[in-house]
Amino acid sequence: MISVKGQEILLKGTPICRGIAIGKPFFFTFIDDSVPEFSIAPSDVENEVLRYQRAIAHSREDIRTLQKKLENERILEGVAILDAHLQMMQDPLLTRQIETEIRTTRKNAEYVFLNIVKQYQQKFNSIADPFFRERFKDIQDISRRVLGYLRESVRVSLADIPPNSIIFADDLTASDTAEANSGQIGAFVTQVGGATSHAAIVAKAKGIPYVSSVNFEKIEAARNGLVIVDGRTGEIFINPCPATAAKYEKLREQLQCQYQELHHVGKLQAETYDGYRAQLSANIEMSGELDMLHQFGGSGVGLFRSEYAFMTKDRFPSEEEQFEIYCELVQKMQGLPIVIRTFDIGGDKHFMNHQSQEGNPFLGCRAIRFLLKEIEIFKTQLRAIVRASAYGDVRVMFPMVSALSELKEAKAILAEIHQELIDKGVKVAPQIPIGCMIEVPSAAIIADLLAKECDFLSIGTNDLVQYSLAVDRGNHALSNIYNPTHPSVIRLIKLVVSEANHHGIPVAICGEVAADPRFTPLLLGLGVHELSVASRYIPIVKNAIRNTSIVAASKLAEKALELSSAAEVEQLLTSEYRLNVPEDCFYNC
Repeated sequence: MISVKGQEILLKGTPICRGIAIGKPFFFTFIDDSVPEFSIAPSDVENEVLRYQRAIAHSREDIRTLQKKLENERILEGVAILDAHLQMMQDPLLTRQIETEIRTTRKNAEYVFLNIVKQYQQKFNSIADPFFRERFKDIQDISRRVLGYLRESVRVSLADIPPNSIIFADDLTASDTAEANSGQIGAFVTQVGGATSHAAIVAKAKGIPYVSSVNFEKIEAARNGLVIVDGRTGEIFINPCPATAAKYEKLREQLQCQYQELHHVGKLQAETYDGYRAQLSANIEMSGELDMLHQFGGSGVGLFRSEYAFMTKDRFPSEEEQFEIYCELVQKMQGLPIVIRTFDIGGDKHFMNHQSQEGNPFLGCRAIRFLLKEIEIFKTQLRAIVRASAYGDVRVMFPMVSALSELKEAKAILAEIHQELIDKGVKVAPQIPIGCMIEVPSAAIIADLLAKECDFLSIGTNDLVQYSLAVDRGNHALSNIYNPTHPSVIRLIKLVVSEANHHGIPVAICGEVAADPRFTPLLLGLGVHELSVASRYIPIVKNAIRNTSIVAASKLAEKALELSSAAEVEQLLTSEYRLNVPEDCFYNC
């Protein structure tokens, strides 16, 4: 460890959740005490099983309490994640198997439990897929809680942290961040953990700044000093000098003022100051997010990620289960349109009983490829969607289309189901608009062919960047290569928009760049008709739209298309944004 008392030290990590925090460090660690091994007398074996069952019951009650807390905070993503924890504690792995092992070996419950968890850890460690790593993190989360009850040890909770704390931890679990009080905790700083981890999802929902992938080598210097976390840039200042501290105090105050002011923007139109009105929609995963959509004046749902409603299940949902969820969503839309993307399974998203064994699942049987292979699963979902169309403005979108044949086959199946339901006298919408996602270069290149078959197109920039640049967006070591400002990406977007305009259909952007206000003028200037972002970003993007003109945006796009490097494009967007929205400190340093 290096400790330089009183000297300002700058650390750099990966920003996960934006915001600025200033506070005292709190080092959060889980002390995994050694678990003793001892034999149980035959007459006491059933009592030992009962002791284990009580630990499971107490753990389940803890999680239900956490779920109620998250429900009150309207963090439904966290509720769904913890629901998976409850289901795991009904799994034979954590019930019958361990109870049988206690009876067979006559060993103490905590030893048997930890030994089986370690066996599963070895299996999970041999799998590179990040989905599996996250699933095992859930098991570790549960095991910590269960072991705490078995050993009757005192468990440190983030609910009991002193006010104004900056949490430093090797890693965090979903229940750690669920317990956190956003009024007490300034920020999270971890050595590992990605933007799609369950801990990150809950932290984002709570609005707590979060920076990961930080090297803790110099962290000893922060033990008793002041720490500043910049969740916009991923910078961590330890023992900041007076000038740095004053700068960030001012920025934090500006952020707080802007958050309050931006709430009023929700009542205004997403319109440039020279009269061009854009569509500003929401990406959602569950119905609870619709309240924020209406609060901020969104124009609809541009992307409902249908698979997330069922990710925690151990089976594919029935038609009726899906129909109920889609109906609830449609009725809560209050007449606004909703685009339901059919299951995007594979890559980094799996159902528990459909886990890919492919060497590279991102290039394998995922999304529309999977659905066209598993026709009954596809038809079940489409029937539920078509039935829900009777209750509002429902649109269907197919993910990761890479060939015209895939789109035509999917459309034919949808048309068949639509006609079958009509023939049976089921109430459905007479027409259901159809779109497809442009996420791979092949789709962008044949955008003219796809546009002839669609009512709209939606560009998923997260995957389009990944596939265009041949870089895994989850690989932090290659984060400098994964860059949406790469000229190839900008040109592909322009190509798609041009072909769509030629055929008279709109184009939406639903990737992360849509939520970055620096990109807003560029996307509008390229001719994008709709931006679809997480509901909480609607005011920020709407503010950016209202601070630009479509004329200036078109000129900006022309400049960007002439540049030859990602760095040049990014510098152009940043400098233009600072000129147009100079008081905005969400993205300005």
